[in-house]
Amino acid sequence: FLGIGVVIYHFVAEGQFSAIMTMAVMLQCLAMLLLLMQSLSTGSAAGISARALKLEALSLCCRLSSTTWLNGYLPADASGDWIFQAIDVCTLLLVLGLLHTVLVGQRASYEEQEDSLPIAPMVFGSFLMAAILHADMNSRPLFDTLWMTGLFVGVLAVLPQLWLVWRTGGRIEALTSHFIAMMAMSRVLSGIFMW
Repeated sequence: FLGIGVVIYHFVAEGQFSAIMTMAVMLQCLAMLLLLMQSLSTGSAAGISARALKLEALSLCCRLSSTTWLNGYLPADASGDWIFQAIDVCTLLLVLGLLHTVLVGQRASYEEQEDSLPIAPMVFGSFLMAAILHADMNSRPLFDTLWMTGLFVGVLAVLPQLWLVWRTGGRIEALTSHFIAMMAMSRVLSGIFMW
């Protein structure tokens, strides 16, 4: 991922600052890949929050509803032409695959009782705040609101995972902690760009 990131930054984006957004979605994709690796290597869904994955899927769908056909929230460099969206689609496919694995394939090991943080208020609050605070970079209020909803939901998506860690006594698999770290780094890069 680091090598691919360097190639995209230097040769595709030509060192432009907006490439930081592409690096952020690459880290998000890496985070999901690490979580999938944990699930496959242990054969267990223990320690993985399906609610966090649902929020991530919703976040990606909201963002992709805008970025697949409108340019307002894409990096201004060449990585925004298709690479950015392709990485988001890849991440969404990883999330959906993980959700299927956790809820169907490894259901017996899924810690459903501990994964209990309510997510409906987060989704409703995110949509409400996005409807009020959305920007107008697409000049289409619905898609500006959906993109902003995706941003807010994405920021909150790690909370069910942290809740699950807390409810299970603080024990955490190494790849889950790496997942959380990669998601944090992704959000930091997004924040730097948005600032």
